[in-house]
Amino acid sequence: AVVSTQSAHYGRDSIVFGNDERHIKLTARLYDQCQDTFTQLGQFLTTNPTINQSLKGLPSFEELSTMYHLQADSAFFLLRTKLSDKIKTSCGDKWQDVTPEDPQPYIDAADKIVSQLSDQVKLLYPSKMWDKISPRLFATFWSLSAADIILPSKRYTSEIARIEGLIKTVNDNDELAQRRKDKDIERHKDMISKLKEEHTSQETNHKLVLARLEAEKDVWFASSNSSKVDAIMQFLQVCIIQRSMFTASDAIYCAKFVELCHNMQSSNFSTLIYFDRIFSDVSHIVTNCTDNEASRYGRFLCETLKGIARWHKEKTLYEKECGKSPGFVHIIRGDPSGDGEKRIEKYLDYENFRHVCCKWHFKLTKAMVFCFDSKDYSQIRNGLTVLNKILPEFPVVLNLAQALEKRIAKVKEEEKTARPDLYALAMGYSAQLNSRRHTFIAEEKFHHVEKKPADSNTSRNSSPARKDKRADPKRRDEIESEKKRRREEDAKKEGERKSAEKKLKADSSPKTKANGVRERDAETDESRSKIRKK
Repeated sequence: AVVSTQSAHYGRDSIVFGNDERHIKLTARLYDQCQDTFTQLGQFLTTNPTINQSLKGLPSFEELSTMYHLQADSAFFLLRTKLSDKIKTSCGDKWQDVTPEDPQPYIDAADKIVSQLSDQVKLLYPSKMWDKISPRLFATFWSLSAADIILPSKRYTSEIARIEGLIKTVNDNDELAQRRKDKDIERHKDMISKLKEEHTSQETNHKLVLARLEAEKDVWFASSNSSKVDAIMQFLQVCIIQRSMFTASDAIYCAKFVELCHNMQSSNFSTLIYFDRIFSDVSHIVTNCTDNEASRYGRFLCETLKGIARWHKEKTLYEKECGKSPGFVHIIRGDPSGDGEKRIEKYLDYENFRHVCCKWHFKLTKAMVFCFDSKDYSQIRNGLTVLNKILPEFPVVLNLAQALEKRIAKVKEEEKTARPDLYALAMGYSAQLNSRRHTFIAEEKFHHVEKKPADSNTSRNSSPARKDKRADPKRRDEIESEKKRRREEDAKKEGERKSAEKKLKADSSPKTKANGVRERDAETDESRSKIRKK
Protein backbone atom coordinates (compact mmCIF):
# COMPACT_ATOMS: atom_id res chain seq x y z
CA ALA A 1 0.00 0.00 0.00
CA VAL A 2 2.79 2.40 0.88
CA VAL A 3 4.72 1.60 -2.32
CA SER A 4 1.68 2.12 -4.54
CA THR A 5 0.92 5.57 -3.16
CA GLN A 6 4.61 6.52 -3.31
CA SER A 7 4.69 5.56 -6.99
CA ALA A 8 1.59 7.63 -7.71
CA HIS A 9 2.92 10.77 -6.03
CA TYR A 10 6.35 10.34 -7.64
CA GLY A 11 4.78 10.25 -11.11
CA ARG A 12 2.71 13.35 -10.36
CA ASP A 13 5.76 15.24 -9.02
CA SER A 14 7.69 14.43 -12.18
CA ILE A 15 5.07 16.33 -14.17
CA VAL A 16 4.66 19.23 -11.74
CA PHE A 17 8.36 19.87 -11.21
CA GLY A 18 9.76 18.48 -14.46
CA ASN A 19 10.09 20.13 -17.84
CA ASP A 20 8.80 17.31 -20.03
CA GLU A 21 5.10 17.80 -20.83
CA ARG A 22 4.81 15.28 -23.65
CA HIS A 23 3.48 12.43 -21.50
CA ILE A 24 0.97 14.21 -19.26
CA LYS A 25 -1.92 12.08 -20.49
CA LEU A 26 -0.09 8.79 -19.90
CA THR A 27 1.26 9.87 -16.51
CA ALA A 28 -2.19 10.96 -15.35
CA ARG A 29 -3.61 7.59 -16.34
CA LEU A 30 -0.85 5.74 -14.48
CA TYR A 31 -1.39 7.95 -11.45
CA ASP A 32 -5.10 7.08 -11.42
CA GLN A 33 -4.28 3.38 -11.67
CA CYS A 34 -1.84 3.57 -8.74
CA GLN A 35 -4.37 5.57 -6.71
CA ASP A 36 -7.18 3.10 -7.40
CA THR A 37 -4.93 0.16 -6.50
CA PHE A 38 -3.96 1.84 -3.23
CA THR A 39 -7.54 2.64 -2.20
CA GLN A 40 -8.78 -0.83 -3.16
CA LEU A 41 -6.03 -2.48 -1.12
CA GLY A 42 -6.65 -0.15 1.83
CA GLN A 43 -10.39 -0.86 1.81
CA PHE A 44 -9.70 -4.60 1.68
CA LEU A 45 -7.37 -4.38 4.67
CA THR A 46 -9.74 -2.25 6.77
CA THR A 47 -12.95 -4.19 6.04
CA ASN A 48 -11.58 -7.73 6.40
CA PRO A 49 -11.87 -8.73 10.09
CA THR A 50 -9.01 -11.26 9.96
CA ILE A 51 -6.55 -8.86 8.32
CA ASN A 52 -7.76 -5.81 10.22
CA GLN A 53 -5.72 -6.88 13.25
CA SER A 54 -2.50 -6.32 11.32
CA LEU A 55 -3.32 -2.62 10.93
CA LYS A 56 -2.63 -2.12 14.62
CA GLY A 57 1.06 -2.41 13.81
CA LEU A 58 0.99 0.49 11.36
CA PRO A 59 3.40 3.37 12.05
CA SER A 60 2.11 6.65 13.45
CA PHE A 61 1.11 9.58 11.29
CA GLU A 62 4.42 11.26 12.02
CA GLU A 63 6.41 8.24 10.80
CA LEU A 64 4.28 7.80 7.68
CA SER A 65 4.78 11.45 6.82
CA THR A 66 8.50 11.80 7.57
CA MET A 67 9.97 8.34 6.93
CA TYR A 68 7.70 7.16 4.11
CA HIS A 69 6.84 10.62 2.72
CA LEU A 70 3.12 9.99 2.49
CA GLN A 71 0.75 12.91 2.15
CA ALA A 72 -2.03 13.52 4.63
CA ASP A 73 -4.76 11.94 2.50
CA SER A 74 -2.89 8.63 2.08
CA ALA A 75 -1.56 8.47 5.66
CA PHE A 76 -4.93 9.08 7.29
CA PHE A 77 -6.62 6.68 4.86
CA LEU A 78 -4.49 3.88 6.34
CA LEU A 79 -4.73 5.11 9.96
CA ARG A 80 -8.45 5.92 10.14
CA THR A 81 -9.59 2.49 11.35
CA LYS A 82 -6.68 2.29 13.79
CA LEU A 83 -7.58 5.67 15.32
CA SER A 84 -11.21 4.63 15.76
CA ASP A 85 -10.12 1.45 17.56
CA LYS A 86 -7.75 3.44 19.78
CA ILE A 87 -10.62 5.66 20.94
CA LYS A 88 -12.66 2.60 21.94
CA THR A 89 -9.63 1.08 23.68
CA SER A 90 -8.95 4.32 25.52
CA CYS A 91 -12.45 4.18 27.00
CA GLY A 92 -11.58 0.88 28.67
CA ASP A 93 -14.37 -0.61 30.75
CA LYS A 94 -16.43 2.54 30.30
CA TRP A 95 -17.04 1.66 26.64
CA GLN A 96 -19.84 -0.71 27.62
CA ASP A 97 -21.60 2.15 29.41
CA VAL A 98 -21.29 4.64 26.54
CA THR A 99 -24.66 5.59 25.07
CA PRO A 100 -25.89 8.48 22.92
CA GLU A 101 -27.61 9.83 26.04
CA ASP A 102 -24.32 9.74 28.02
CA PRO A 103 -21.49 10.25 25.50
CA GLN A 104 -19.01 11.89 27.90
CA PRO A 105 -16.63 8.87 28.23
CA TYR A 106 -16.39 8.69 24.45
CA ILE A 107 -15.81 12.46 24.17
CA ASP A 108 -13.00 12.30 26.76
CA ALA A 109 -11.30 9.37 25.01
CA ALA A 110 -11.59 11.04 21.60
CA ASP A 111 -10.21 14.27 23.04
CA LYS A 112 -7.14 12.41 24.34
CA ILE A 113 -6.39 10.67 21.02
CA VAL A 114 -7.05 13.74 18.87
CA SER A 115 -4.87 15.89 21.13
CA GLN A 116 -1.94 13.51 20.64
CA LEU A 117 -2.53 13.52 16.90
CA SER A 118 -2.75 17.33 16.86
CA ASP A 119 0.68 17.58 18.51
CA GLN A 120 2.17 15.40 15.76
CA VAL A 121 0.45 17.37 13.01
CA LYS A 122 1.55 20.70 14.42
CA LEU A 123 5.23 19.83 14.02
CA LEU A 124 4.95 18.71 10.39
CA TYR A 125 3.49 21.89 8.89
CA PRO A 126 4.61 25.55 8.91
CA SER A 127 3.64 27.52 12.00
CA LYS A 128 1.90 30.19 9.88
CA MET A 129 -0.68 27.62 8.89
CA TRP A 130 -1.91 27.28 12.47
CA ASP A 131 -2.50 31.02 12.73
CA LYS A 132 -5.49 30.50 10.42
CA ILE A 133 -6.97 27.14 11.45
CA SER A 134 -6.57 24.93 14.48
CA PRO A 135 -4.45 21.72 14.40
CA ARG A 136 -7.44 20.07 16.03
CA LEU A 137 -9.60 20.87 13.02
CA PHE A 138 -7.00 19.28 10.75
CA ALA A 139 -6.77 16.14 12.90
CA THR A 140 -10.54 15.82 13.35
CA PHE A 141 -11.33 16.39 9.68
CA TRP A 142 -8.87 13.78 8.44
CA SER A 143 -9.51 11.17 11.14
CA LEU A 144 -13.24 10.81 10.46
CA SER A 145 -14.87 8.89 7.62
CA ALA A 146 -18.10 9.36 5.69
CA ALA A 147 -19.81 6.65 7.79
CA ASP A 148 -19.15 8.71 10.94
CA ILE A 149 -21.13 11.78 9.89
CA ILE A 150 -23.60 10.35 7.35
CA LEU A 151 -26.41 8.03 8.45
CA PRO A 152 -28.33 6.55 5.47
CA SER A 153 -31.45 5.62 7.43
CA LYS A 154 -33.69 5.84 4.35
CA ARG A 155 -31.45 3.43 2.50
CA TYR A 156 -31.61 0.91 5.33
CA THR A 157 -35.41 1.24 5.49
CA SER A 158 -35.85 0.76 1.75
CA GLU A 159 -33.55 -2.26 1.68
CA ILE A 160 -35.38 -3.92 4.57
CA ALA A 161 -38.71 -3.25 2.83
CA ARG A 162 -37.36 -4.78 -0.37
CA ILE A 163 -36.28 -7.97 1.42
CA GLU A 164 -39.64 -8.21 3.18
CA GLY A 165 -41.23 -8.04 -0.24
CA LEU A 166 -39.04 -10.95 -1.35
CA ILE A 167 -40.26 -12.96 1.65
CA LYS A 168 -43.87 -12.29 0.65
CA THR A 169 -43.10 -13.32 -2.94
CA VAL A 170 -41.57 -16.59 -1.77
CA ASN A 171 -44.61 -17.34 0.43
CA ASP A 172 -47.01 -16.71 -2.45
CA ASN A 173 -45.07 -18.93 -4.85
CA ASP A 174 -46.90 -22.28 -4.90
CA GLU A 175 -44.44 -23.84 -7.34
CA LEU A 176 -41.59 -23.95 -4.78
CA ALA A 177 -41.19 -26.85 -2.42
CA GLN A 178 -41.82 -26.16 1.26
CA ARG A 179 -38.21 -26.95 2.17
CA ARG A 180 -36.96 -24.44 -0.43
CA LYS A 181 -39.42 -21.86 0.86
CA ASP A 182 -38.28 -22.26 4.46
CA LYS A 183 -34.63 -22.02 3.43
CA ASP A 184 -35.14 -18.83 1.40
CA ILE A 185 -37.30 -17.21 4.07
CA GLU A 186 -34.74 -18.00 6.75
CA ARG A 187 -31.97 -16.51 4.63
CA HIS A 188 -33.96 -13.30 4.02
CA LYS A 189 -34.87 -12.93 7.69
CA ASP A 190 -31.24 -13.38 8.66
CA MET A 191 -30.31 -10.58 6.25
CA ILE A 192 -32.98 -8.31 7.75
CA SER A 193 -31.69 -8.93 11.29
CA LYS A 194 -28.14 -8.12 10.20
CA LEU A 195 -29.25 -4.91 8.50
CA LYS A 196 -31.17 -3.81 11.59
CA GLU A 197 -28.19 -4.58 13.82
CA GLU A 198 -25.85 -2.69 11.51
CA HIS A 199 -28.24 0.26 11.36
CA THR A 200 -28.41 0.42 15.15
CA SER A 201 -24.63 0.30 15.43
CA GLN A 202 -24.23 3.01 12.79
CA GLU A 203 -26.83 5.20 14.47
CA THR A 204 -25.08 4.93 17.83
CA ASN A 205 -21.70 5.76 16.33
CA HIS A 206 -23.21 8.67 14.38
CA LYS A 207 -24.71 10.24 17.51
CA LEU A 208 -21.46 9.82 19.46
CA VAL A 209 -19.43 11.48 16.72
CA LEU A 210 -21.89 14.38 16.52
CA ALA A 211 -21.63 14.87 20.27
CA ARG A 212 -17.84 14.88 19.99
CA LEU A 213 -17.91 17.46 17.17
CA GLU A 214 -20.35 19.63 19.09
CA ALA A 215 -17.91 19.73 22.01
CA GLU A 216 -14.94 20.95 19.95
CA LYS A 217 -16.57 23.00 17.15
CA ASP A 218 -15.68 26.39 18.67
CA VAL A 219 -11.89 25.88 18.56
CA TRP A 220 -11.65 24.99 14.85
CA PHE A 221 -11.67 28.53 13.40
CA ALA A 222 -11.25 30.54 16.59
CA SER A 223 -7.85 32.02 15.75
CA SER A 224 -7.70 35.78 16.35
CA ASN A 225 -4.61 36.24 14.15
CA SER A 226 -6.41 35.91 10.81
CA SER A 227 -9.59 36.97 9.07
CA LYS A 228 -12.45 34.70 8.08
CA VAL A 229 -11.32 34.75 4.46
CA ASP A 230 -7.79 33.57 5.35
CA ALA A 231 -9.18 30.82 7.59
CA ILE A 232 -11.53 29.57 4.86
CA MET A 233 -8.79 29.66 2.24
CA GLN A 234 -6.44 27.61 4.44
CA PHE A 235 -9.21 25.14 5.27
CA LEU A 236 -9.93 24.66 1.57
CA GLN A 237 -6.27 24.26 0.68
CA VAL A 238 -5.20 21.65 3.25
CA CYS A 239 -8.50 19.87 3.89
CA ILE A 240 -11.42 20.20 1.49
CA ILE A 241 -9.82 20.31 -1.96
CA GLN A 242 -7.22 17.65 -1.22
CA ARG A 243 -9.65 15.14 0.26
CA SER A 244 -12.52 15.78 -2.16
CA MET A 245 -10.41 14.30 -4.98
CA PHE A 246 -9.17 11.21 -3.08
CA THR A 247 -12.20 8.88 -3.36
CA ALA A 248 -15.87 9.24 -4.27
CA SER A 249 -16.98 8.74 -0.65
CA ASP A 250 -14.48 11.39 0.48
CA ALA A 251 -16.00 13.85 -1.99
CA ILE A 252 -19.41 13.40 -0.35
CA TYR A 253 -17.79 13.51 3.11
CA CYS A 254 -16.28 16.96 2.41
CA ALA A 255 -19.64 18.45 1.41
CA LYS A 256 -21.38 16.93 4.46
CA PHE A 257 -18.63 18.06 6.87
CA VAL A 258 -19.09 21.67 5.76
CA GLU A 259 -22.85 21.26 6.15
CA LEU A 260 -22.21 20.12 9.74
CA CYS A 261 -20.01 23.16 10.38
CA HIS A 262 -22.87 25.36 9.23
CA ASN A 263 -25.61 23.53 11.15
CA MET A 264 -23.56 23.49 14.37
CA GLN A 265 -22.74 27.19 13.87
CA SER A 266 -19.04 26.73 14.34
CA SER A 267 -17.36 29.85 15.67
CA ASN A 268 -15.79 32.18 13.06
CA PHE A 269 -16.90 29.97 10.15
CA SER A 270 -18.54 31.87 7.27
CA THR A 271 -20.64 29.68 5.01
CA LEU A 272 -21.05 32.49 2.50
CA ILE A 273 -17.30 33.02 2.11
CA TYR A 274 -16.78 29.26 1.82
CA PHE A 275 -19.27 28.90 -1.06
CA ASP A 276 -17.94 32.00 -2.76
CA ARG A 277 -14.36 30.69 -2.71
CA ILE A 278 -15.46 27.25 -3.92
CA PHE A 279 -17.05 28.64 -7.08
CA SER A 280 -14.36 31.25 -7.65
CA ASP A 281 -11.47 28.77 -7.95
CA VAL A 282 -13.06 26.04 -10.06
CA SER A 283 -11.02 26.66 -13.23
CA HIS A 284 -7.68 26.56 -11.37
CA ILE A 285 -8.53 23.30 -9.63
CA VAL A 286 -9.94 21.58 -12.72
CA THR A 287 -6.78 22.42 -14.66
CA ASN A 288 -4.60 20.39 -12.28
CA CYS A 289 -6.79 17.27 -12.02
CA THR A 290 -6.42 13.85 -13.53
CA ASP A 291 -9.47 12.23 -15.11
CA ASN A 292 -10.56 10.39 -11.97
CA GLU A 293 -9.85 13.38 -9.74
CA ALA A 294 -12.03 15.58 -11.95
CA SER A 295 -14.83 13.02 -11.62
CA ARG A 296 -14.58 13.05 -7.81
CA TYR A 297 -14.31 16.83 -7.68
CA GLY A 298 -17.44 17.03 -9.84
CA ARG A 299 -19.24 14.78 -7.37
CA PHE A 300 -18.20 17.13 -4.55
CA LEU A 301 -19.50 20.16 -6.47
CA CYS A 302 -22.77 18.32 -7.16
CA GLU A 303 -23.33 17.69 -3.45
CA THR A 304 -22.50 21.32 -2.71
CA LEU A 305 -24.95 22.57 -5.35
CA LYS A 306 -27.61 20.20 -4.04
CA GLY A 307 -27.42 21.75 -0.57
CA ILE A 308 -27.59 25.27 -2.01
CA ALA A 309 -30.58 24.32 -4.20
CA ARG A 310 -32.53 23.17 -1.12
CA TRP A 311 -32.29 26.64 0.39
CA HIS A 312 -32.92 28.36 -2.93
CA LYS A 313 -36.20 26.53 -3.60
CA GLU A 314 -37.90 27.02 -0.23
CA LYS A 315 -37.98 30.35 1.56
CA THR A 316 -39.21 28.83 4.82
CA LEU A 317 -36.36 26.31 4.85
CA TYR A 318 -33.81 29.04 4.17
CA GLU A 319 -35.15 31.24 6.96
CA LYS A 320 -35.14 28.28 9.34
CA GLU A 321 -31.60 27.01 8.62
CA CYS A 322 -29.81 30.15 7.39
CA GLY A 323 -31.89 33.21 8.21
CA LYS A 324 -30.26 33.79 11.61
CA SER A 325 -27.12 31.70 11.15
CA PRO A 326 -23.73 33.38 11.80
CA GLY A 327 -22.46 31.71 8.64
CA PHE A 328 -24.77 33.93 6.56
CA VAL A 329 -23.72 37.26 8.04
CA HIS A 330 -22.41 39.74 5.49
CA ILE A 331 -20.70 43.07 6.09
CA ILE A 332 -21.99 46.35 4.68
CA ARG A 333 -19.33 49.02 4.44
CA GLY A 334 -20.50 52.59 4.81
CA ASP A 335 -18.79 55.93 4.37
CA PRO A 336 -15.42 56.37 6.07
CA SER A 337 -15.67 57.97 9.49
CA GLY A 338 -13.15 59.52 11.80
CA ASP A 339 -12.20 56.16 13.35
CA GLY A 340 -12.02 54.32 10.06
CA GLU A 341 -14.46 52.65 7.73
CA LYS A 342 -17.92 51.98 9.09
CA ARG A 343 -18.85 48.27 9.07
CA ILE A 344 -22.37 46.97 9.61
CA GLU A 345 -23.05 43.23 9.94
CA LYS A 346 -26.40 41.97 8.67
CA TYR A 347 -27.97 38.59 8.01
CA LEU A 348 -28.41 37.78 4.33
CA ASP A 349 -32.11 37.79 3.46
CA TYR A 350 -33.72 35.28 1.12
CA GLU A 351 -33.91 37.45 -2.00
CA ASN A 352 -30.27 38.50 -1.71
CA PHE A 353 -29.34 34.85 -1.26
CA ARG A 354 -31.05 34.12 -4.59
CA HIS A 355 -28.94 36.87 -6.17
CA VAL A 356 -25.81 35.28 -4.74
CA CYS A 357 -26.86 31.86 -6.04
CA CYS A 358 -27.15 33.29 -9.54
CA LYS A 359 -23.68 34.80 -9.16
CA TRP A 360 -22.26 31.39 -8.15
CA HIS A 361 -23.89 29.73 -11.15
CA PHE A 362 -22.46 32.43 -13.39
CA LYS A 363 -18.98 31.89 -11.94
CA LEU A 364 -19.25 28.16 -12.54
CA THR A 365 -20.33 28.74 -16.14
CA LYS A 366 -17.48 31.18 -16.67
CA ALA A 367 -14.98 28.63 -15.33
CA MET A 368 -16.23 25.95 -17.71
CA VAL A 369 -16.15 28.35 -20.67
CA PHE A 370 -12.56 29.24 -19.74
CA CYS A 371 -11.61 25.55 -19.84
CA PHE A 372 -13.20 25.05 -23.28
CA ASP A 373 -11.61 28.18 -24.74
CA SER A 374 -8.14 27.20 -23.53
CA LYS A 375 -7.70 24.56 -26.31
CA ASP A 376 -5.77 22.48 -23.74
CA TYR A 377 -6.57 18.77 -23.75
CA SER A 378 -6.61 18.31 -19.97
CA GLN A 379 -8.76 21.37 -19.31
CA ILE A 380 -11.36 20.45 -21.92
CA ARG A 381 -11.53 16.81 -20.78
CA ASN A 382 -11.73 17.72 -17.09
CA GLY A 383 -14.33 20.41 -17.77
CA LEU A 384 -16.56 17.93 -19.59
CA THR A 385 -16.05 15.37 -16.81
CA VAL A 386 -17.06 17.87 -14.13
CA LEU A 387 -20.11 19.00 -16.11
CA ASN A 388 -21.28 15.40 -16.47
CA LYS A 389 -21.10 14.91 -12.71
CA ILE A 390 -22.95 18.12 -11.80
CA LEU A 391 -25.61 17.74 -14.50
CA PRO A 392 -28.42 16.91 -12.00
CA GLU A 393 -27.91 20.34 -10.36
CA PHE A 394 -26.33 22.50 -13.08
CA PRO A 395 -27.14 24.29 -15.34
CA VAL A 396 -30.51 25.59 -14.19
CA VAL A 397 -30.70 29.08 -15.71
CA LEU A 398 -31.61 29.12 -19.40
CA ASN A 399 -29.13 31.73 -20.63
CA LEU A 400 -26.24 30.00 -18.85
CA ALA A 401 -27.24 26.68 -20.40
CA GLN A 402 -27.31 28.30 -23.84
CA ALA A 403 -23.81 29.69 -23.30
CA LEU A 404 -22.56 26.20 -22.45
CA GLU A 405 -24.32 24.74 -25.50
CA LYS A 406 -22.51 27.17 -27.79
CA ARG A 407 -19.11 26.24 -26.34
CA ILE A 408 -19.90 22.52 -26.51
CA ALA A 409 -20.91 22.87 -30.15
CA LYS A 410 -17.62 24.64 -30.85
CA VAL A 411 -15.69 21.85 -29.11
CA LYS A 412 -17.50 19.21 -31.18
CA GLU A 413 -16.71 21.05 -34.38
CA GLU A 414 -13.02 21.57 -33.59
CA GLU A 415 -12.26 18.18 -32.03
CA LYS A 416 -14.20 15.91 -34.37
CA THR A 417 -11.11 14.87 -36.30
CA ALA A 418 -8.31 16.29 -34.13
CA ARG A 419 -9.09 14.56 -30.83
CA PRO A 420 -11.90 12.00 -31.15
CA ASP A 421 -12.00 11.16 -27.43
CA LEU A 422 -12.88 14.78 -26.57
CA TYR A 423 -15.46 14.76 -29.38
CA ALA A 424 -17.10 11.66 -27.87
CA LEU A 425 -17.22 13.27 -24.41
CA ALA A 426 -18.71 16.45 -25.85
CA MET A 427 -21.34 14.50 -27.81
CA GLY A 428 -22.34 12.53 -24.72
CA TYR A 429 -22.71 15.63 -22.56
CA SER A 430 -24.59 17.50 -25.29
CA ALA A 431 -27.14 14.70 -25.56
CA GLN A 432 -27.70 14.65 -21.79
CA LEU A 433 -27.97 18.43 -21.69
CA ASN A 434 -30.63 18.41 -24.40
CA SER A 435 -32.62 15.82 -22.48
CA ARG A 436 -32.81 18.23 -19.52
CA ARG A 437 -33.81 21.26 -21.57
CA HIS A 438 -37.34 21.20 -20.15
CA THR A 439 -35.97 21.80 -16.64
CA PHE A 440 -34.24 25.10 -17.48
CA ILE A 441 -35.85 28.28 -16.18
CA ALA A 442 -35.51 31.93 -17.12
CA GLU A 443 -33.24 34.11 -15.03
CA GLU A 444 -36.26 36.15 -13.88
CA LYS A 445 -37.65 33.05 -12.17
CA PHE A 446 -34.33 32.11 -10.60
CA HIS A 447 -33.95 35.47 -8.87
CA HIS A 448 -35.43 38.95 -9.01
CA VAL A 449 -34.08 40.91 -11.99
CA GLU A 450 -34.33 44.68 -12.13
CA LYS A 451 -36.13 45.74 -15.30
CA LYS A 452 -34.25 48.22 -17.47
CA PRO A 453 -36.01 51.55 -18.19
CA ALA A 454 -37.63 51.40 -21.63
CA ASP A 455 -38.28 54.24 -24.10
CA SER A 456 -41.63 56.02 -24.39
CA ASN A 457 -42.92 53.92 -27.30
CA THR A 458 -42.08 50.68 -25.59
CA SER A 459 -43.53 51.80 -22.28
CA ARG A 460 -46.71 53.02 -24.00
CA ASN A 461 -47.20 49.76 -25.86
CA SER A 462 -46.41 47.62 -22.82
CA SER A 463 -48.40 49.57 -20.22
CA PRO A 464 -50.56 47.52 -17.83
CA ALA A 465 -53.73 49.29 -18.97
CA ARG A 466 -53.05 48.41 -22.60
CA LYS A 467 -52.32 44.79 -21.62
CA ASP A 468 -55.61 44.63 -19.72
CA LYS A 469 -57.51 45.93 -22.75
CA ARG A 470 -55.88 43.35 -24.97
CA ALA A 471 -56.73 40.64 -22.48
CA ASP A 472 -60.48 41.56 -22.67
CA PRO A 473 -62.21 39.43 -25.42
CA LYS A 474 -64.63 42.24 -26.45
CA ARG A 475 -61.86 44.75 -26.63
CA ARG A 476 -59.79 42.28 -28.63
CA ASP A 477 -62.62 41.91 -31.19
CA GLU A 478 -62.94 45.69 -31.46
CA ILE A 479 -59.22 45.99 -32.07
CA GLU A 480 -59.38 43.33 -34.77
CA SER A 481 -62.32 45.01 -36.55
CA GLU A 482 -60.56 48.37 -36.37
CA LYS A 483 -57.45 46.82 -37.90
CA LYS A 484 -59.59 45.28 -40.68
CA ARG A 485 -61.25 48.65 -41.44
CA ARG A 486 -57.87 50.36 -41.60
CA ARG A 487 -56.56 47.71 -43.95
CA GLU A 488 -59.56 48.24 -46.27
CA GLU A 489 -59.05 52.02 -46.26
CA ASP A 490 -55.38 51.55 -46.98
CA ALA A 491 -56.23 49.23 -49.91
CA LYS A 492 -58.75 51.79 -51.28
CA LYS A 493 -56.24 54.63 -51.05
CA GLU A 494 -53.64 52.48 -52.69
CA GLY A 495 -56.03 51.78 -55.58
CA GLU A 496 -56.81 55.50 -56.02
CA ARG A 497 -53.12 56.32 -55.95
CA LYS A 498 -52.36 53.75 -58.64
CA SER A 499 -55.20 55.02 -60.89
CA ALA A 500 -53.95 58.59 -60.49
CA GLU A 501 -50.45 57.55 -61.41
CA LYS A 502 -51.80 55.70 -64.46
CA LYS A 503 -53.75 58.76 -65.62
CA LEU A 504 -50.75 61.00 -65.09
CA LYS A 505 -48.62 58.65 -67.10
CA ALA A 506 -51.18 58.67 -69.92
CA ASP A 507 -51.34 62.48 -69.92
CA SER A 508 -47.59 62.76 -70.14
CA SER A 509 -47.35 60.63 -73.35
CA PRO A 510 -46.23 62.43 -76.69
CA LYS A 511 -49.54 61.85 -78.47
CA THR A 512 -51.49 63.41 -75.66
CA LYS A 513 -49.18 66.38 -75.65
CA ALA A 514 -49.68 66.97 -79.42
CA ASN A 515 -53.46 66.85 -79.10
CA GLY A 516 -53.26 69.32 -76.30
CA VAL A 517 -51.23 71.74 -78.42
CA ARG A 518 -53.77 71.53 -81.31
CA GLU A 519 -56.66 72.22 -78.96
CA ARG A 520 -54.91 75.25 -77.52
CA ASP A 521 -54.14 76.58 -81.04
CA ALA A 522 -57.77 76.15 -82.07
CA GLU A 523 -58.96 78.05 -79.02
CA THR A 524 -56.48 80.83 -79.78
CA ASP A 525 -57.70 81.19 -83.44
CA GLU A 526 -61.32 81.29 -82.33
CA SER A 527 -60.60 84.04 -79.82
CA ARG A 528 -58.72 86.05 -82.45
CA SER A 529 -61.60 85.82 -84.93
CA LYS A 530 -64.05 87.12 -82.32
CA ILE A 531 -61.77 90.09 -81.65
CA ARG A 532 -61.61 90.95 -85.38
CA LYS A 533 -65.42 90.81 -85.72
CA LYS A 534 -65.79 93.25 -82.83
